[in-house]
Amino acid sequence: MWPIKPGSQPMEDLRGGFERRMSALKRAYEKHRTAYQQAYDDHVNWEFTEKELAVIVAFLESPAGRHYLDGRWRMEAYTDTNTEDVEQGIVAEAQASLAE
Repeated sequence: MWPIKPGSQPMEDLRGGFERRMSALKRAYEKHRTAYQQAYDDHVNWEFTEKELAVIVAFLESPAGRHYLDGRWRMEAYTDTNTEDVEQGIVAEAQASLAE
């Protein structure tokens, strides 16, 4: 997402680089926040009834719901990290098959 030109050296530490990039993302998002939030809200309201949302919120606020959210984040982080090579191989195989 943030390429570095070949042969160049990073001129920032990890934390500084993260904070600079996160600030840039937040500034860019802020310009589109209203439209993004409205689209998200419209979809949530289309997908779920008020009764369903109340049940979902109650679950997510419960200890089991908080554990689910924490566990989901950890699982995504784990699988994203440990399957990068597999995903790249799948994409390469698919691209190669299109050339045949």
